[in-house]
Amino acid sequence: MDIGLKIVLLLFALVGYIGAGASFAVARYRNLAEGERDIGMIGVALMLFMFGALCTSVAAGLWGIPVIGAVTVWTSYVAMASHMGLFSLEFDRPEAEEAYEEPRQRT
Repeated sequence: MDIGLKIVLLLFALVGYIGAGASFAVARYRNLAEGERDIGMIGVALMLFMFGALCTSVAAGLWGIPVIGAVTVWTSYVAMASHMGLFSLEFDRPEAEEAYEEPRQRT
């Protein structure tokens, strides 16, 4: 198998993994908002994950599934869930006043 086919398969796998993470986020959002499980969206997520896993296993072997798939699904889930408002990512940045220290005077 040449490198071009492997790259195309891995790109298709990334699309499947990204869709799976987003679908899991939508299913969780609907579960929290409506109180019911969205079996259809979970089915779509599993179908997309299996598609990505199949493409990854052909292109990179079975070790590619946890290496590429798990990281991509998790990242996609976090991005989509944060976008929908399930949680927010906040970073602690020092304020401008706190970051600036006055030089010490010698006595």
